[in-house]
Amino acid sequence: MWRLVVVLALVVQAPRAEMQRVPQFENDRVVSWKSIIPPRTESTMHRHDRFRTVIGIVGGDLKTVAPDGRVTVTHYESGKAYFFEPMPAGEMHKDVNDTGKTIELIVVENK
Repeated sequence: MWRLVVVLALVVQAPRAEMQRVPQFENDRVVSWKSIIPPRTESTMHRHDRFRTVIGIVGGDLKTVAPDGRVTVTHYESGKAYFFEPMPAGEMHKDVNDTGKTIELIVVENK
């Protein structure tokens, strides 16, 4: 009589990397955090209502994708600072790192 042996293998996957926001400091004028954006990750839809400065620690190309699919790519150069005005009313986006390397940014946002 033939015996059929079935072997089930469980594949254990490492948890998927997620973007991180690491607080730096906060006072009555500004709030600052470090954004760590691993490869092939994206944020939820959000908006920026305040003036902010972003400093590239580990630079790279970061996409912003609007709800209508419009894509903007910002190249953050390591060691360089960038200034952004508040987003227009009602506008939103998500950040997408579809590259193969982690991007690290320091954000200083005016209150």
